[in-house]
Amino acid sequence: MKIVIALIVLFIAGAGIAYYMYNKPVASLERKKADVNVTADQILADYEADEKTANDKYLGKVVEVKGKVATITSEDGKHKVQLETSNPIALVICEMEDGKDVTALKAGEDATIKGLCSGYLSDVILVQSTVVND
Repeated sequence: MKIVIALIVLFIAGAGIAYYMYNKPVASLERKKADVNVTADQILADYEADEKTANDKYLGKVVEVKGKVATITSEDGKHKVQLETSNPIALVICEMEDGKDVTALKAGEDATIKGLCSGYLSDVILVQSTVVND
C-alpha cells in the first residue's frame, strides 16, 4: 500500500512540474545580446545560397536584422513586421513578442529588429522579436 501511495505522490509531483514547465512564460529577448548582426539581404542570401550552412549560423540564435519595413500586420493581437530584401518575393518575417508596441514603425522606413531565428520557408522567420532602438 505504501508503494502505491508513493507512486501516486510521484505521479502528481511529476504532472505538476510538467504543467508548470509547459505554461512557463518565454523569456523576453529584449535585453539579450544578439549572437549575430546582419542585414535582411544578407540573411536571405545566406539561406538561398546554402540552407544547411545558414542554419548552422543562424538557427536557434538571437539575430539582429537591419532592413526596410515592407509591411506590418496584426492578426489575433499578434504583430508581424516584414522586412524587404533584394528578392521581390522573399522577406524576413519578424513575429513580435506579445504586447510589443510596433506603432513607431512605418512601412518604407529602416528598422532594426532582434529575434530568434526559426528557419527558412521561402522567407526567413524570426520569432519572439523586439524592435531595437538605435
